[in-house]
Amino acid sequence: MKAFKPQVRRKKILIVTEAGSAWPSGITRAIIYKDLFRSRNIQVDYMSHQSPLLAGLLARHGFVFDRLLFAGLAVILTHLNSILTRIRERMIVQQACRGYDVVYLQKTGSWYLTAKLKEVTKARVVFDLNDGLWLPANANFADGKIREILMRADAVTCDNPFGLAFARNYNTNIFLVPDPSQVEKFDPYRRSVNKTEDPLILGWIGSPATLFNLFAIWEALEKVFRRHDHILLRLIGTGYNRALLPRFEHVRYEVVPYYSDSEMIRQVLSMSIGLFPLFDVEDSETRGILKATVYMAGEAAVIASPRGQVPELIQDGVNGMLADSRAEWVEKLEWLISDHPLRKRIATAGLETVRRDFSLEKSFKYLLTALEPNKNR
Repeated sequence: MKAFKPQVRRKKILIVTEAGSAWPSGITRAIIYKDLFRSRNIQVDYMSHQSPLLAGLLARHGFVFDRLLFAGLAVILTHLNSILTRIRERMIVQQACRGYDVVYLQKTGSWYLTAKLKEVTKARVVFDLNDGLWLPANANFADGKIREILMRADAVTCDNPFGLAFARNYNTNIFLVPDPSQVEKFDPYRRSVNKTEDPLILGWIGSPATLFNLFAIWEALEKVFRRHDHILLRLIGTGYNRALLPRFEHVRYEVVPYYSDSEMIRQVLSMSIGLFPLFDVEDSETRGILKATVYMAGEAAVIASPRGQVPELIQDGVNGMLADSRAEWVEKLEWLISDHPLRKRIATAGLETVRRDFSLEKSFKYLLTALEPNKNR
């Protein structure tokens, strides 16, 4: 007679992103872990707070559509998105009542949703805080109720210690979950993309909302580009509004307004030098280091401002370069442009850094700890 083995109930997690794959944070902090959840026999269902289609339309559009948005279409789409979001909130609450152990709100901007989930479910509600959501520039996020959300949630995750320091004022259960560098996604493309020497690509990747950081190195770039005619600045994720860019004079540049996952990987792999300029403000400290680790995953030699976690990640001259003043940016850029062996050595060390410290598996383990039912720090 066979011994009776009680059936272990499969853990169920509901992950709610703000806009699905329409926002990069939804991919890198939630959707990217889908296969790893499956490998652990954890049932995970994904829902989106906003309509991904409308959120994508409002965030990504071309020149012609820009003109239509300016003519009033943006107001209509924003209003429609707001109505659909309210409907989706009710759907999320209904879904959450179906026996989930954990509901993970990944940058989900709704005080109502957080409070309602706590009211009607027994699930552990975990809120993911990132991108300085409490700063004045984000005052409209969740109708200004980010502090109330942090107090109501059972636990809070964040990609950097500066965000956790803020969350600690409102919640004692806080967990650091570093963003994965996505190095595993780069590997299949690594041999098919070559870095050229002429032009030598200096690259920046971001969004229209972070383009202003380029002004921190505008003068340094002008000086360097006057000295070298074989270099090119490639800007990835700028959008179509050229007025957001510095008014470059000698800098030769090209833009890729928006990018897919695979396009991002190919573009970074083509870069020889990855630029990560930041101003000395709190917004820079709270942005995390994902940009730098993505450059490292693409074997681009990183040069960055020493803000936030950057000095912890980068050993100057070993796995990257640190530059603060205009003179330092000029000097370090000159070194990297002129010295191929140095550039290669730094890029190789950067790749080793992210393979060791920012792998998908390692970040996933941090996330699992935070999502463990009834788990306190």
